[in-house]
Amino acid sequence: MIENSISFFKSQKMINSKHIGIYGRSKGAEFALLAASYFNEIKCIVVNSPSNVVYEGISHKGFPTLTSSWSYRGKSINYFPFVFKKFLLSKITHKEFPIINENSSYEIPVEKISGNILCIASSKDEIWNALQASKRIQRRLAQNHFQHQFNSNYVENAGHILTIPFQPNNRYKNTDKKLIMNDTYETWNSTISYFKNNLKKNYSN
Repeated sequence: MIENSISFFKSQKMINSKHIGIYGRSKGAEFALLAASYFNEIKCIVVNSPSNVVYEGISHKGFPTLTSSWSYRGKSINYFPFVFKKFLLSKITHKEFPIINENSSYEIPVEKISGNILCIASSKDEIWNALQASKRIQRRLAQNHFQHQFNSNYVENAGHILTIPFQPNNRYKNTDKKLIMNDTYETWNSTISYFKNNLKKNYSN
């Protein structure tokens, strides 16, 4: 899918194929990081509430699929399997789930990315620890002497649902709506600015 999309962009005269960006949030952020690690045509990456690992696929009914979420040219990409007993235990013991060691085989090889990265995350993410994931991405990049920029924008009021501003968000009823709005406004503006600043460079080339 992404390979065909890139080919399409490169065939369009109105698009500068040297300046392709990608945006994803939540599971889409996982996809965006993976896609950029496979295709060096992607030069700017913004991920919102990301994961640093590949998780097992989830069906439309919300159940594990026992397969990877992603594949490359017909081959399944290694993934972290969902184990219900471990999930239930994490809820009983009030511990984070899942606990995955850094540099595991499930981690996305972000060091292969050929462009600048912006990670957006909340310290109150209720789905997965996107803040920890972002910091692990940063550490992995540093360990592998990443040649491009890593930037971050961390917020403290909204949770996993850091959507476009000025839209209703009733998920966080115990948090001041103005604070949530400020977080979404800030992170969306940083998204737009990041693409503008990174994709307009040397546009005439």
